[in-house]
Amino acid sequence: MRIKTIFILCFALLLFSGCANNKKEKVETSPVLSEIQKKYIDEGWLLKSDSSMDGELPSSYGVKPKYGLQDNYFDINMGEGCDIAVKIIDLSNDRCIRYIFVSENSSITINQIPQGQYYLKIAYGYDWMEKFEDGMTHGKFTRNCYYEKSVDVFDFGKKNSQHTINYILNINIQNGIVNNNFNTIKIDETEFFK
Repeated sequence: MRIKTIFILCFALLLFSGCANNKKEKVETSPVLSEIQKKYIDEGWLLKSDSSMDGELPSSYGVKPKYGLQDNYFDINMGEGCDIAVKIIDLSNDRCIRYIFVSENSSITINQIPQGQYYLKIAYGYDWMEKFEDGMTHGKFTRNCYYEKSVDVFDFGKKNSQHTINYILNINIQNGIVNNNFNTIKIDETEFFK
């Protein structure tokens, strides 16, 4: 009986020491930077982590957010294919009232959209980079970039209306083709940042 106990203890000790020395080293891989990304980094741009970006971008991006009293909202569901940056533009004056980042395979609800009519500008891509310059943050995608503007107008009602209005936006990229549940037209980067 005593030999059996010693044998079990030795076996447990060998098993434990074997497992303790079997740690795998964590290998970190850094992304391969394109020539344009290297150029931006040399100019002071920073490559950001998309997972920490979801939601409204800060006012340092030059957009003073406007909020309504009612809980009108957009639900933005981003499927596969890329990350997006969305600008909600007031149709009456072409001013951006909200600037939102939504990473691939995630959803965001943008609450308290003021009453009025809006269209969207959407930037699609990967590898968001930022640069802080002259008191403002500038940001853009640097890989697989594509820009669109909604043809559809999203009507959140007239001033003093009592109705809560919401829109669900489903956005997907399948085999390089944009597949949304609203109509868009292609625009260029300059038009997006206007």
